[in-house]
Amino acid sequence: MRLPLHSRSISLSPLLVLLALVTASSPAQIPSAQSSAASVAGEAIPPRPTRRDIQAASDAYLAGARLLDRKDLAGAETQFARAIKLNPANSEYSLALSLTREHHLTDLVQQSGKARILGENSKADSLLAEARRLDPQNSIVSQHDDPGPLPLAGVTQTDPMILQTATITGPIELTPDPERQNFHLRSDLQETVRRVASGYHIRPVFDESVSRSETLRFDLEDVTYTQAMPILLSMTHLFAVTLDAHSVLIAKDTSENRARLERQIQETVYVPGLSTEQLNELGNLIRQVFDVKQLTVEGGFGTLLIRAPQDTLTALNLILADLIDGGAQVMVDVKLYAIDKTRGRETGANIPQNFGVYSVAGAAADLVKNNQALVNQGITQGLIFATDSDITKAFKLIASGLVQSSLLTQTIGFFGGGISKGGITAGSSPSIKLSLNSSESRALDAIQIRVGDRQAANFRAGTRYPITTATYSSPVSSATAAQLAGVTINGISAASLLAQYGGSTQQTVPQIQYEDLGVTLKATPTVQKSNRVAMHLDLKIEALAGGALNGIPILANRQVVSDITVADGETALLVSTLSKTEARAISGIPGLGELPGFQDATTDRITERDSSELVILITPHIIRRRSNTLAGPRIAFTLPQQGAQN
Repeated sequence: MRLPLHSRSISLSPLLVLLALVTASSPAQIPSAQSSAASVAGEAIPPRPTRRDIQAASDAYLAGARLLDRKDLAGAETQFARAIKLNPANSEYSLALSLTREHHLTDLVQQSGKARILGENSKADSLLAEARRLDPQNSIVSQHDDPGPLPLAGVTQTDPMILQTATITGPIELTPDPERQNFHLRSDLQETVRRVASGYHIRPVFDESVSRSETLRFDLEDVTYTQAMPILLSMTHLFAVTLDAHSVLIAKDTSENRARLERQIQETVYVPGLSTEQLNELGNLIRQVFDVKQLTVEGGFGTLLIRAPQDTLTALNLILADLIDGGAQVMVDVKLYAIDKTRGRETGANIPQNFGVYSVAGAAADLVKNNQALVNQGITQGLIFATDSDITKAFKLIASGLVQSSLLTQTIGFFGGGISKGGITAGSSPSIKLSLNSSESRALDAIQIRVGDRQAANFRAGTRYPITTATYSSPVSSATAAQLAGVTINGISAASLLAQYGGSTQQTVPQIQYEDLGVTLKATPTVQKSNRVAMHLDLKIEALAGGALNGIPILANRQVVSDITVADGETALLVSTLSKTEARAISGIPGLGELPGFQDATTDRITERDSSELVILITPHIIRRRSNTLAGPRIAFTLPQQGAQN
C-alpha cells in the first residue's frame, strides 16, 4: 500500500497498514490533531504550519516508519512525536504515534515477563517502570505491575528452572501441646480417646467403625502426646490419621480401614547403576517386605515410583540409603617379589687317579709296523736310517708330526733299560681348577585393582597354554565303505569321497584343555565401620615347570587363599617362602685327599648353592567411603542410670 504525502510515496510496514485501515474505518475514535499535539508537545497549537514545517513533518513521519520496520519502537515514537509537533493538523501522525506506543508497551511487558521467568527480577522491574513512565494509566501495565514471586529457600534467583520446578508439600504434621498430662479415666472408648486427645488440644473425629459401647480404664501419669496416644491406640486396636495440625481421624485398625483412610505419599526413588532386571527384583522385594501395593518400576529412567504411608517411606529410604549412595570402594595394591639365586664354585687340583704300564719296545714295534709306508718314505728322504732301532724310528715319526700317539702325551715316566724298558701312563693330565659361576634373577609384579565394597573382582595376567589331555581315534572300517557302495553325493560316489579324505585310515583327534599361566588374583574386600578393610584373597601363580609326563607338560603352581583384616593404607605380609639347595662333590686320591693340609692340593671340590624367595605384600586403600547413615531405622532408648532398680 502506498500513501501520497507531499508528492512522495513509501512502502509501509504491516503495522502502518493496520494503522491506515483503522484510520479509514474508525475516524470517530481518532483524537483531533490539536489535542494530540497538546498532549504530546505540551504547547499551544500553532495557528498554521509553514511549508517548511509540513515538509519536515513528512520527513520525520517517513523516518519513523523506517525505524518501525527495524523494530526500533522508541526511535519511531520520537520521530512520530516530532511530526505531530511540526504538523499537528495531520491525523495520521497522531494515529501512528498511538499504535506505536501501544506496541512499545506490549513489547516492554513481554520482555519483563521473560526476565522474571529467568529469575532476573531487577531487570523485570526496570522494564515495567519504563512502561509505566510511557503510559501510567495503561491497563496492560497495571495488570503486570507485580514485584514477582517470593524466592524459594535454597535456590538462587538466577536459576532458570526456578519457576519450572513444582513444589510438592510433605505430609500434614500434627502439632499437639508439648506439656505432660496425667490421666485417670474410666469411660467408654470414644470418650476416653476424646479426653486424652483434648488434653493436648487435639480434636478427634471418629469413624463409624469405632465402637461406643466398649468401656475402658486408662491410667497414665506425666506423659506427652507421643507417649500417651500410641499406648491408647494400641490398647484399643485403633489407628489415627492426621487431618490437619490439630485434628485426627480415629478408626478401627484393620487392613480395609488403612487402605481406605490412611494417607498415601508419592515419592520417586532414583537408584543409579541398576539394570531393568535388578530394578524389577528390587521392586518385588519392596512389595513383599514393606507391603507396598502401589509401585511402578521405570527401567528406562532407573527410578521407582512408590505410593505408601509416610512411615513406610521413611523406613524404605533408610534401607535404600546405602544402595543409592553406591557404597565404598577399595584400591587393592599387591606386590610380588621373586628372587632366584644360583652359585657354583669349583676349586682344587685334578690329580690323575688311573695309571698304566706298557713296554716301550713293543709299543714302538707296533707303531713302526702300522706306519711302514711312512717309515720307508722317511728312509728315502734321509730322515730315518735303516739301521735305527724301532724305538728310534717311532720317536722320529712322532717328532716329525706324521704320526700321533697317546703314549707320549699320557706317559709320565720310564723305568728299566734295553728291551725291558717300560713306561708309565696316567688316565688324565694333572690340572688346577679355580672357577666361579653365579647368577641372580629378580622379578617384581605390581598389581592394582579397584574393587567395590563386598564385590568380587578377578585379575589375570599371563597366557592361556594349550595342553593335550587325551586323544581319540575315528577309524573307518571296510564294512562301512561297503555299505556306501552305490551312494552318491552331488553325482560323486560316497566311497571315492571317503577314500579321498582319509579312506580307511585312522584319524586321531586330540582333546585340548587351556590353562591360565601367570598370575590370577581374586579379591573381595569389605569396609568395616572402624575404617578397617577385611579381604578374602585367592592368589594363584602358575607356570611351566620344564618337564613332561607322558607327553603332558608339568605345571609349577603356587596358590594362597587367605582372609585378612588391615587398616586403611596398612601393608600386610601375606606370604613369604624361601627354599635353598646345596650340593658338594669331592674328587681326589683316597687317603691322601683326606689328610689335613693336602685337601686343596690333591682334591677337586665342586659346590653348588640354589635359593628361591617369594614375598607377597598387600595394601588396601579406601578411595571412596560409604555414607554414615545406618541401613535401617534406629530405635532410641534410654539406658538405666547406675543404682536404679530394674
